[in-house]
Amino acid sequence: MLTRVSVELPLAIGRSLDYAWPSEIGTSPALYAAVEVTVGTRPHVGVVTAIGAAAPDAAQPAALKTIRRLICAPLPATLIVLAQFVADYYQVPLGMACGLITPMNSAPAPEPVGWRTTGSGLDHAHQIPARHRAQRGLADALKDQLTPSGRMALSAVQRRLLNEWIEQGFAQAVFAGTQHATRVVPVLPTFTRAQQEAVLLLRARADVFSVSLLHGVTGSGKTEVYLDRVAATLNAGKQVLLLVPEINLTPQLIDRVLKALPGVTTAVLHSKLALGERNRAWHSVHAGAARLIIGTRLAVFAPAAELGLIVIDEEHDGSYKQNESPRYHARDVAIVRAKQANIPVILASATPSLETWRNVRHARSEVYQHIVLSERASAAAASSLRLVPGRGRRVKSGLSETLSDAIKERLLRNEQSLVLVNRRGFAAAIYCPHCGWSAPCKRCDAKLTLHQTSRSLRCHHCGFQSSVPTRCPSCGHPELVGAGVGTQKLEAALIETFPEARIARADTDSLSGKHAWRELYQRILAREVDIVVGTQMMAKGHDFPALTLVGVVDADRALFSTDFRAQEDLFALLTQVAGRAGRHALPGEVMVQTEFPDHAVFQALLANDYAGFADRTLASREMFGLPPASRMALVRAEAKDATAVSDFFLRAHAVLRKSLSTKDGEVFAPQPALLARKAD
Repeated sequence: MLTRVSVELPLAIGRSLDYAWPSEIGTSPALYAAVEVTVGTRPHVGVVTAIGAAAPDAAQPAALKTIRRLICAPLPATLIVLAQFVADYYQVPLGMACGLITPMNSAPAPEPVGWRTTGSGLDHAHQIPARHRAQRGLADALKDQLTPSGRMALSAVQRRLLNEWIEQGFAQAVFAGTQHATRVVPVLPTFTRAQQEAVLLLRARADVFSVSLLHGVTGSGKTEVYLDRVAATLNAGKQVLLLVPEINLTPQLIDRVLKALPGVTTAVLHSKLALGERNRAWHSVHAGAARLIIGTRLAVFAPAAELGLIVIDEEHDGSYKQNESPRYHARDVAIVRAKQANIPVILASATPSLETWRNVRHARSEVYQHIVLSERASAAAASSLRLVPGRGRRVKSGLSETLSDAIKERLLRNEQSLVLVNRRGFAAAIYCPHCGWSAPCKRCDAKLTLHQTSRSLRCHHCGFQSSVPTRCPSCGHPELVGAGVGTQKLEAALIETFPEARIARADTDSLSGKHAWRELYQRILAREVDIVVGTQMMAKGHDFPALTLVGVVDADRALFSTDFRAQEDLFALLTQVAGRAGRHALPGEVMVQTEFPDHAVFQALLANDYAGFADRTLASREMFGLPPASRMALVRAEAKDATAVSDFFLRAHAVLRKSLSTKDGEVFAPQPALLARKAD
């Protein structure tokens, strides 16, 4: 007998495909099961979304392919609903959205090495009457760890009960290499009065859907506050999802979490994991073995059936936005997932996004709450902030004399310095001083960035690479000059200026290896590095006790960006990087090089006035009808024939204007892409 099933696949085809479920799989067809199928000759992982009637093999159409393999038991139904939301809201085929919730490859789930009771299972066991011998016997077997051989010795009734208890969250599988604490005893510092009040406010909304903005200055103890709620949720027998913006933050946060929550079973999900590691983590979440899931934006789709809390650290960060199809914003998807599951969300940030700020200002108070931690939890004083001229007398490559002298002072005191320039590479572009030629990208309209270490030119927008020409391709002039400052150029200048200093660079080029960031992090902690030159990845969440100086080079570039969010992002970046200095006993200092010290962004930073800056920026957005005061949809088209794109946009513009003519909306005329991709 074969059963026809419909499978959604991560392909841009806009419909499901039908397959036959063969009896050789050994189980009945299961709705929402993840399966391996082939399209043509290529294998794909999909989700069963419909089941037809069983029929004899001979009655099936000859062209109907069979399911190759069952990958795992059914996904949580709530995850399918979430995929449907992503498909509808972000306008992608359902199959593409389902690709976000399935494992990365067709490797089957690992076999468990045992089964254990959960926290809620312990409570359930106490309520089982003595006369229910099968249930009492199973509960006793699960107290320690039920082995596979022990499971085989169970009665048929008890094996069925075990499956039911796993579905109900009373028991869970245990996999090789994992440990599990039935109760988590948090190891946290003594809370300040403000932290205690924050915990009470969060506790009051622990069992219902709510969105709590945990808004605190750097060092105010936001992490400790939400870890208290994480421990309470785990002890209630629920799973917790903790999202972080950067992969490089994950190892440091895991170390911190394991110290604060000893014994908790943790799964890590991010795109840099090896495929096998990522799939093992995925299956441990799906089986309920992993209770705390830590990951980047893709982890918002983790198959946690017993989710009780979602925490989004640095919720304002742009890394939560997925810019490739299927596009989504992990913060917004997380809030939708929490609403569907009727569980709370905690958004933690020192500089909340304007979307979140507007919600806590204007949304319903029974859903959103604003919790403020206005003072540092430790005795360390906040770092002092100075605005210094970025022009005039320079030492080298954009580094002002004032900042250079400050670095020299730290070297004499055996303290560490961080110099931030938010551009990797050696120079933003190269040009010919004779004729003005500059190196263009052959695939798009961007300029190529010089990377001195590899002697290459790279496009940071489309990925194109080429070698550095030995002379100007236009006029033949033998000398080409680098314009602008990148991390490599600043590193070279610092090495020349401070030859005895131990200098390290932190950007995606230098930290491409799997363990490169952890190794650098340990070197900085061990004070084996004197000066760190880095991009924005160094601004987020790191805690280095000997780091007392932060210098920011080329901050003015964001003031004149075409992105209406650029100044909001600059304020957040400078606030974050300022929080890296002086976090412990040593006082910290922050120097920002700028030619516009009177600009509203810098004045708000000097006054430590995020609320005023956010309110003024939000008022400006409302005046000009920009998000979050409005909703904006983008229609994009790509083709090798520019005329075809132009004709499509003219038709689309006419249709949209007509459909929105009686509604509160505006349709802008077609605009050329700022960085157009060129046809090959």
